[in-house]
Amino acid sequence: MILINQNMILYKGIKFIIKLYRKLELFFLTLFPNLVEKYVQYHFGRSGVEFNGIRRWDIQVKDKSLYPRIVNHGPLGLGEGYMDGQWECEDISAMAFNLFHGDALAVVNWFHPWNRFLNYMSCSYFNLQSQSRSWEVGEKHYDLGDDLFESFMDSSMNYTCGYWKNASTLAEAQYNKMELVASKLNLKPGMRILDMGCGWGGLCHHLAKNYHVSVVGITISRDQVVAARKRCANLPVEIRLIDYRDLLTNNKDEQFDRIVSIGMLEHVGKNNHKTFFNTVHKCLTRDGIFFLHSIGIDNYHTPCSEPWLTTYIFPNGYVPYHKEIIEGIENLFVLEDWQNFGNDYTKTLEAWWTNFELNWPKIKDKYGERFFRMWKYFFQFHTGAFKSRKGHVWQIVLSKEGILGGYYAGR
Repeated sequence: MILINQNMILYKGIKFIIKLYRKLELFFLTLFPNLVEKYVQYHFGRSGVEFNGIRRWDIQVKDKSLYPRIVNHGPLGLGEGYMDGQWECEDISAMAFNLFHGDALAVVNWFHPWNRFLNYMSCSYFNLQSQSRSWEVGEKHYDLGDDLFESFMDSSMNYTCGYWKNASTLAEAQYNKMELVASKLNLKPGMRILDMGCGWGGLCHHLAKNYHVSVVGITISRDQVVAARKRCANLPVEIRLIDYRDLLTNNKDEQFDRIVSIGMLEHVGKNNHKTFFNTVHKCLTRDGIFFLHSIGIDNYHTPCSEPWLTTYIFPNGYVPYHKEIIEGIENLFVLEDWQNFGNDYTKTLEAWWTNFELNWPKIKDKYGERFFRMWKYFFQFHTGAFKSRKGHVWQIVLSKEGILGGYYAGR
């Protein structure tokens, strides 16, 4: 514990030093406005994005202080600049698509070196997803208010990528996703299921109601616990407010026939992968199945912990590289199946944005205009990122010793 506290003090100290350096750097950048402007325009232009151009994905600059802000803070400066009204764009998703798809190196170039340094240190040395810090994302994100999340999600309150094969609406895509999960789990009546990161209880409800199984859901969000318990009332579902590491501390002998983790690994962090997978292994019966659904990255040009996203949406978030998942499950699980339908997140994000924009008048007085622009940027920028295929959505099926007779995954 002392070592953890010392590490965090060191991490905060490094961030403080960088903050001071950035203030000094910003001052010098403002002394050479034309040079800075040309520098930013050159690197964005490599991906086909122009400033004050005529295409729908071009950036329209309202405040020229945006240029030094981008150089000074990289993608954090770009996102904050939009939130503060320094630029507009007719189609942010198309802009993001060009940035990622046109020339990946351009993204790296405006991913500020200090951000890259902090990204590396936080992912490799400092544990920003320790047990004491794991509750931060619940408090700062998932407990923002159910009215916010209800404004853009479907009635099942699934906050992960839908499965759009044979679907034309968000509700159908999320239902299909839950059915796909169920089919890959090979459920039988009477089984005991663990849903790690159960959210608002949509999957817990679906499995218990339609497949006659009992479900334990865990989450680090107090608002989600209240909503999930209400949703799953009168069903064999138990919702617990615990960190996944408490599963072994609270009941060391508890085991489950099936374990599901959907959209939670992104909150676990590289430093805790072994702990996470060991916990799953110990909680899973010998012939059980572990189903893992996660956003993932397969190229090192894309940061695993992007500064704007971790500052404003998912604190301490970490999107795993495929190699890190393999390293985490090594000597613990047999890899039965690995499916990628990352392009479906494009449609999911587009649907969320459509709903959010439609319902915004109902909640705008509570959250404000800057908050609106923040979420618009989140939905649209990441729509373009997933459309470029630089981000993926993986569904992975694992067993302890290999499923006798083989495993055939549903699609």
